Amino acid sequence: MKKLICMVLVGVMSVGALAGFKMESQSLGLEKVENARQIGGYQTADGRHVREDVLLRSGKLSGATEEDLNILTEKYNLKQVVDFRTSDEVSSEPDPDIEGVTNTNVRVLDESSDTGKSAANAMTGIYQDDPAAAMISMVENGMVDEDMYVDVAMDEHAQEAYRQFFQILLENEDGAVLWHCTGGKDRAGTAAVLLLSALGADRETILDDFALTNDFNAAKIEYMADEAAKKTDDPAVIEGVRTLTGVDRAFMEKMLDAIDEKYGSMDLYLKEAVGLTEEDIKNLQDKYLV
Repeated sequence: MKKLICMVLVGVMSVGALAGFKMESQSLGLEKVENARQIGGYQTADGRHVREDVLLRSGKLSGATEEDLNILTEKYNLKQVVDFRTSDEVSSEPDPDIEGVTNTNVRVLDESSDTGKSAANAMTGIYQDDPAAAMISMVENGMVDEDMYVDVAMDEHAQEAYRQFFQILLENEDGAVLWHCTGGKDRAGTAAVLLLSALGADRETILDDFALTNDFNAAKIEYMADEAAKKTDDPAVIEGVRTLTGVDRAFMEKMLDAIDEKYGSMDLYLKEAVGLTEEDIKNLQDKYLV
């Protein structure tokens, strides 16, 4: 839960109303940037809280309005953008140049491998002229399964990408950092899971934040499921399209379980796979917790 008031409200608000409350408290208030929110306010194991309005996550910035960019620079004092997208995604829908903001492309998918190329091409297809058809193809080709985040977590290229992400966070001296992919939910969502873990948030808080994508994307999820239903009557495929448009909490739970099984703990994974030191983790916590 974000704050004590949120815990109190659980008893008096409906599930839908509570989701709306969390969305409002986390939303960046952007008009044309999908799934744009912060991870501030969450309590960590030592009783501190993640700093508000400093750690931001979103979908692609290519459609941002002038007002959206003003909000990011003036309200949030944005200084760093980390773009997790592939080279094709970046070239087809580049981020806008924002004065005073450093933009770093850190590719999570390994475009030099056949698997990475296939995933990159599929990701690009989702956001082109017929996204429903692209999603159906991904589902039918077995690209959506419960191991999708496990595969990322265990991939050395992705681990190196997330190490670069953490290095940017460690070197940031002032202002907000925003990280994004295209939909702001899988590559960016995994980054948020790893960061909240490093900051000391508990598992349920981390998973709740991950699943919040489904509230932010609720209308889009229904729309894409309806579009898929016009092209196929296979309920499993339609459900797969829902998962691709949103996220599946159980898939991320599988990733966390796989990390614990292979490395013993998330802490050891962050140190052995991602390359953080004990000092790095302490510095992250000192910098981003209050």
